[in-house]
Amino acid sequence: MTPSVGTVKLIARNHQFIGVNKAIEHYKEQTARFLRGEINQEERQKLGVFWHTQGSGKSYSMVFLAQKIHRKIPGSYTFLIVTDREELDKQIYGTFASVGVVDDKRLRAKSGKHLQHLLETDSRFIFTLIHKFNFEQEITERDDIIVISDEAHRTQGGTLALNMRNAIPNASYMGFTGTPLFKDDELTRRIFGDYVSIYDFKRSIEDGATVPLYYENRGEKLKLSNPEITQQMRDAIEEADLDPDQKASVERQFAREYPIITAEKRLRSIAKDVVWHFNNRGYKGKGMFVAIDKVTAVKMYDFITEEWQKYIGETEKNLKRITGDQERLVAERDLKWARETEIAVVVSSEQNEIKKFQNWGMDIEPHRYKMNTRDLETEFKDEDHPFRFVIVCAMWITGFDVKSLSTMYLDKPLKSHTLMQTIARTNRVHTGKNNTPDR
Repeated sequence: MTPSVGTVKLIARNHQFIGVNKAIEHYKEQTARFLRGEINQEERQKLGVFWHTQGSGKSYSMVFLAQKIHRKIPGSYTFLIVTDREELDKQIYGTFASVGVVDDKRLRAKSGKHLQHLLETDSRFIFTLIHKFNFEQEITERDDIIVISDEAHRTQGGTLALNMRNAIPNASYMGFTGTPLFKDDELTRRIFGDYVSIYDFKRSIEDGATVPLYYENRGEKLKLSNPEITQQMRDAIEEADLDPDQKASVERQFAREYPIITAEKRLRSIAKDVVWHFNNRGYKGKGMFVAIDKVTAVKMYDFITEEWQKYIGETEKNLKRITGDQERLVAERDLKWARETEIAVVVSSEQNEIKKFQNWGMDIEPHRYKMNTRDLETEFKDEDHPFRFVIVCAMWITGFDVKSLSTMYLDKPLKSHTLMQTIARTNRVHTGKNNTPDR
């Protein structure tokens, strides 16, 4: 929902109602224990981790929590909603605006200086990227600021997070996440405390809040020579949306494995399989291919487009052999769908990218022109728009909700939170979407 459709009335689902009430009770308990001298200020500031699986309405739970605290607990609270990506900041502000909680875009911090100004006000809500905390000084001693950190495992560490705590030293912190805490998330626990509410994959599927996910290893069927991905390589890929220079660095570090993953013969084999599978699924929702890096994403666009044209040609030949009227009608409909389908690459921009892609024999300009001149995000979210297949490497794999997205093709080593968030792009409930095969 967006503010353009007008204010809507929202009713909490059962898990949201229970989760929000648990979080508020924990907040009251922390405050009471602090006043009784049972815990210190540092412990009082830990409001817990709110883990509700991707697609179950986590952003709306933030709205319910904030509004109930404003209504039920005396005080003039300011909620500081912190994210680490521009699209998430925009999306969460839109969620709050769509239900009439906010209607002033000036509450979104545009810079560090603007954020400092907002923190000096008594605004009920402030929205910011963690990156806007690019200053070190204390701004306010208020103890009625509640920080809601979205995808808490990504935003709680490092210099910027430390700057945030220095700027608002008496604020309280609650971490929201769509994935569970893993064994290496001890820092998250130290900052936010333990779980205050859990709503996991299994329960969300049982309740019908999300659809089940199905996985199939197509590499085995294609007899691909996939290398054993070491933890070191997985970490290196995880840390960066690789540009050509980084790609060369990783290639040098992993001289054997990386070229196998990006070999043309392997990618062409995958492209052929993807085209066949995407056009012959049951529920024909949107599709996403996740490549290892930007250069490979553009390569896959070329290979998939080439295979797509071959598929259309073969389908046209097969159509001439069909004699049954009903069978022919279905085949003509599917052929029309394939001809109309648009494929696009969506990757982040970088300096000197034209020259860098040319060094790899690739042309990024037509793709960048499309990304800059069209609202591809809105088009992809529109189930009736022919833009049905997107190729990405880092953008859109987290914090991007498309209800009609039903199939994801993973050809990138992912781990922990990023892996779970990525596959959860396809678990949204939508008409006709009974299950979701991830490939």
